[in-house]
Amino acid sequence: MNLKKMTGWACIGLIALAACSKQSDLQPDDDDVPDVVRTPLPFDQLPERSKTLEVGPTESYVNVMGTQRTRLPDFRKLSAKPGILRGYVKDVFGRPVSEAEIGVRSSWVGGAYTTAVGRSDAAGYYEIAVPTGTADLFKAVGTIDYHTGRAPVSLFPADSSLNHFQSTDGAVEDFVLVPYGQRHRDAVAEQPWLSFNYLGGSIHLSYTIRTQSLPLPGSIPLGAEIIVTLVPEALFHADEKISFTVRKVVENTGFYILNIPVGTYRIRVQLADGTDLDLEESVNLKPAFGMHPKKATGQTQVTFIPGPSNVMPWYGNWETVPINVRIPE
Repeated sequence: MNLKKMTGWACIGLIALAACSKQSDLQPDDDDVPDVVRTPLPFDQLPERSKTLEVGPTESYVNVMGTQRTRLPDFRKLSAKPGILRGYVKDVFGRPVSEAEIGVRSSWVGGAYTTAVGRSDAAGYYEIAVPTGTADLFKAVGTIDYHTGRAPVSLFPADSSLNHFQSTDGAVEDFVLVPYGQRHRDAVAEQPWLSFNYLGGSIHLSYTIRTQSLPLPGSIPLGAEIIVTLVPEALFHADEKISFTVRKVVENTGFYILNIPVGTYRIRVQLADGTDLDLEESVNLKPAFGMHPKKATGQTQVTFIPGPSNVMPWYGNWETVPINVRIPE
């Protein structure tokens, strides 16, 4: 795992006080049981399957992985230490993630707060002195090599929860670097159409609807069926290789494809009668990612767009790839 190296910091302001937690030679008092690490299969040896999903005429999104969650690794048992937040960071195969950055903050007198940031070591272990007060986590991020650049990825809590705690009690929180999944099931239940509620990537297809009174060039006829095929060409930390077919009956002006396992895909968009559609990427401030090439007919390559580096824990950090589609003239 090649992760971006991050350094400790400290700052003092009118509203917030920030404290550093610099780490070296961390020695957790765990049971020294050897970690279980699974060996990932090469991409060309991954088991393959396909999924077909239908998006109804009035629906505007589809979550391609549903409630499926990637397999999580086991963690050594740690006891809480007063005044300390600590834990391990791993990938889905159980390999340690070094240089992951974890941030904790505590309430302070007058509405201000104090923050502290620490990083995981070569064993994936981190330990942070928690500022005095009621504490919670505001940051949990690992940075990965992705496509032709770097991508900060939000970390998932291994126990599927993040709770406030008193600094005097301390706490243990283990994290996993995952390629897809629901962020928080209650949040998904309330707003299932929001891309940041998922840890996978997302695509938005938009188009103009053709009607008898408004037959605009390139527009998609009302009631037509759009078929989107996504075939993986490379995947991040995958146990399987899934190809997706999404079928959408046109009644509104676009739809989202959400929670796609992180990787690079060949995307094809056509009508049910076999007509290949023109594809063009709309506004994207990170042109190294997204569609390649940016304009195509029928099919092109898609990589997901990484979000900002200051990543909240348990929070999707892949920006939506925006694609306009139209019938070729």
